[in-house]
Amino acid sequence: MSPIPRKINPHEIENVLNKMFSPEWLRDTAAKAGYVQRKRKIDPVTFFWVVVLGFGVGMQRTLASLRRAYETASAETLVPSSFYDRFNKGLVAFLKECLAHGIADLTSHTSLTLSDKLKGFNDLIAADGTIIRLHDKLAEQFPGARGKAELKIHTATGLTGNTKSIAIYSGKTAEIKTMRIGSWVKDNILLFDLGYFKYEMFSRIRNNGGYFVSRLKQSANPTIVSVLHAHRGNTIDLAGKKLKDILPLLKQEVIDVEVEVSFKGKASKAKKTEKDGAGTFEVYQPRGGTPKVKETFRLVGVLNKETKKYHLYLTNITSQQLTAEDVALLYGARWSVELVFKELKSLYQLDVISSGAPDVVESLVLVAMLTLVVSHRLLNHMRLLAPEKSDRFTPLRWAESFYAIAPVIMGRVLKAVGIDEDPFLLIIYFMGEGVDPNVNRERLLSPWVKAINSQA
Repeated sequence: MSPIPRKINPHEIENVLNKMFSPEWLRDTAAKAGYVQRKRKIDPVTFFWVVVLGFGVGMQRTLASLRRAYETASAETLVPSSFYDRFNKGLVAFLKECLAHGIADLTSHTSLTLSDKLKGFNDLIAADGTIIRLHDKLAEQFPGARGKAELKIHTATGLTGNTKSIAIYSGKTAEIKTMRIGSWVKDNILLFDLGYFKYEMFSRIRNNGGYFVSRLKQSANPTIVSVLHAHRGNTIDLAGKKLKDILPLLKQEVIDVEVEVSFKGKASKAKKTEKDGAGTFEVYQPRGGTPKVKETFRLVGVLNKETKKYHLYLTNITSQQLTAEDVALLYGARWSVELVFKELKSLYQLDVISSGAPDVVESLVLVAMLTLVVSHRLLNHMRLLAPEKSDRFTPLRWAESFYAIAPVIMGRVLKAVGIDEDPFLLIIYFMGEGVDPNVNRERLLSPWVKAINSQA
């Protein structure tokens, strides 16, 4: 085990989390969201940390397991119905506020920065979505694309922690509709898979000062305008030719060209042509039809030596900013968002929700996202505590380590704010959970055994 520097506070973990979600903030927010109208048996602070951190290793995040975790932490015996009734619209509103607050806190405490190779850019953001199958009863609230009821989670994850967003949609929502482009993309590089491929969105990213890298859609056939960088191979004149016409003829290992594409756009009163460092765009009004936009982007291709086929990427990052080889290599960083989904599904039980109640489903999804945010906040903090090991805190290894110890962290967080274990905690818990609530039920051994009166 590595030695711990003396300057590190032994209460670092609980202090970070209680600063992130202070008891005062949690209670005030619960009241404002309509989750808590008056003081009740269920304390919002204890409840929050139980649902976010109180799961056991290997346990499904069922309401029954969460109720038992709450009873263990609070030394309160709860009637199941009173606990289940807390998973309502008020809780959904409360958890949404908590998620927004947590993401804001997470993005303000970064532990990584981009390398010199990406100097001048703000962050590298991987966008993607994943599908969660739901109970068929929820087909009306969350209509699916493949199954009857599905829920889509969309994330945009900044690799340095500067930008992170999470949103929920019905399963049939197209990926392109989950991506909101605005001023926030300025100086960021966005990485997309083919589900997000749309020229109009790429244009909006450029117009907002942002950058993107995307795999080229198989059906796309842009016109080559010019060669940006000549690489070893055959010297075919590419200008003015369609990509699909010349691609089978090429043998060079790397393609780096400027291509022209056109797509439907908004109406324009006059023709407009502009040029920037990554291409040009032109708007014109065809006769009696929808206006079209013409733009040029950079197309990069890297030959796969085994398949003898090109991996093609479209981008607006200039050749002065990154070489063609680096653009292709950069796209591989999109795998990081897949690790986020693996963390949500395999560890935080996001894909094991059997309830048919909409509020319960949405609450449990939000809870899993909050667990992810809390986990990454601690990951950032640990990287800052041990900067020499920062790159060795890999996301999936961290997630597994965090998951295994989360209930212990919960206990320390609650203790730090004065919610300590009751000396009778275990006795109270087993008196409530270990006893069959059906008083008059006939039991197999009742005719043959009786209790020993220890008080006699």
